[in-house]
Amino acid sequence: MIHDLIVLNIMSLIQVKNRLKEQLKKHPLIFLVIVGLAGMFYYGYMRLSDVLTEFIFQQDVFGVILITKLVQIMLIISIGIVTMSALTTAIANFYMSQDLEFQFCLPVNFDSWILHRYGQVYLQSCWMVLAFGSPFIWDFMRLSEVPLGASLLAILSFAVVCSAPVFASTVLCMFLVRLFPARRIHQVLLVFTLVLMSGLVFLFRYMEPEQFIGPGGIDRFRGYVDLVSPGRNSWNPAIWAADFITALSQKEWRQSLPNAYRLIGMTVAIHGILIMVARRFYKPSWDRALQALSGEVHGKTTIHNESWISRRLASRRWHQVGRELLLLVRDPSQWSQIFVLLSLLALYLFSITKLPLAPFGGTRYQLALGNTAFVGFVAMSIASRFVFTSFSVEGPAIWLMKTAPENWTSWIWAKVIVFGMPTIAFSLALSVGSGYLLELPPQELWWLAQASLWDACVIVALALAFGLVFMNPYIENPLKLMVSPGGFLLMATGLFILALHVMLRLTHESELLNFLMSRIGWPDVQGIKAYYWGASLILIECLATAWMLRTGLAQQRRGEIL
Repeated sequence: MIHDLIVLNIMSLIQVKNRLKEQLKKHPLIFLVIVGLAGMFYYGYMRLSDVLTEFIFQQDVFGVILITKLVQIMLIISIGIVTMSALTTAIANFYMSQDLEFQFCLPVNFDSWILHRYGQVYLQSCWMVLAFGSPFIWDFMRLSEVPLGASLLAILSFAVVCSAPVFASTVLCMFLVRLFPARRIHQVLLVFTLVLMSGLVFLFRYMEPEQFIGPGGIDRFRGYVDLVSPGRNSWNPAIWAADFITALSQKEWRQSLPNAYRLIGMTVAIHGILIMVARRFYKPSWDRALQALSGEVHGKTTIHNESWISRRLASRRWHQVGRELLLLVRDPSQWSQIFVLLSLLALYLFSITKLPLAPFGGTRYQLALGNTAFVGFVAMSIASRFVFTSFSVEGPAIWLMKTAPENWTSWIWAKVIVFGMPTIAFSLALSVGSGYLLELPPQELWWLAQASLWDACVIVALALAFGLVFMNPYIENPLKLMVSPGGFLLMATGLFILALHVMLRLTHESELLNFLMSRIGWPDVQGIKAYYWGASLILIECLATAWMLRTGLAQQRRGEIL
């Protein structure tokens, strides 16, 4: 059993190594830039965690108590986050992964295969929680001046706690698939997870975390932590781990043993129960996994009369648009992203009401121009989720375009109409709405709308170009393209161009900011000079996106699809 488990893990590591080598070979510069940026971001996060933890720890009287409560809250929140992630990850790995048919044929022990697959679900569900939660625990143990082994045990207990929701989600999926089709369960859980996470994002913003910065902020933070402090539930693994970490931080080795035994017993029980459940429910239902993988559906087909809209979209002029809308409606991983957009909209409108009307002596119009950066970021989020991934949603059916009597440009224009136009309209609504809340006069609202229109058009054009060039119709989940080399390059390029747009507007409107920026090499954009620089930017952006679209179309016509 152990030998088979080792062989399976080595096979997975070889697959990861080959994927990295392939990315490095195809896009070496992009790969190195992404690795460098990710490393810099994570290093900055660890430094920030170090500073904040040390600041709280050094508070008189209640510093250590506050840290221990934060550890409890973090562990409980981590269980919730991992549960939401593991629900969809478990059913995708056990029932909808593309390599299931191959792995079912491997001459390995069934129990080893289940534990190996469970380990993959654990890593995919918990890696972000572990990556961003472990530095906080490490800093706490370092400030407590405990041995290195105690710090490692504290992080290990955190990892053990995260295994409980992964186990629960995996077992729940095995039960549900015995009753319902795996693909439908995956779609329902995906929508539920996105709705819940969108609500949590807005709830976090509604807490107004900026109130904890400045004079008296630490006292308000202490009162908030006391308000949400969890109860002492002896059955809660998060409380076991929190008490274990607290005992280690105080060097009370004997007091830490009971909770250590509980965590060890939970780990052994989880793996034993998982194997028994898999033998009883998963092994006899391998055919359901293959059925979900092939997309087979059993049942009667209901014939509905065509509506007026469907008949209009069925015409040759609009059939590409109708096909895009049909793909969007039938794919919950796409239309469920609307809940994320609603969360962003609520977060944006709430944040607008909290903005000062005259920051640093500026005007409301200057504030609105600076706020176009946030509007552009929202537009970038929408474009990366819908426009950028719309090409890869086609799947292997993209090869039908090679033989279909249809122009490739009409295919692209359909994506512009279905995904690009709503993105531009949403950006304009946000920008004009924020200007209205700031009580800008009509002329300034008009200029603000033009600025947002420029940003949104460039962002949509970039998303179309990058989506076409980096299209991957064989990816299991097109949303994963957002963290691919093409997705990272799109975000980096879009944010850079957006920063140029915003700085051009602000330096044109503010003489002081123009003077300060000129000292670091920014050109003078006062007066009519701003229009020259703006026209140059527009020309460069049009030429660059046109070249990328032409390159992508040439790849499609030659059949050079990733």
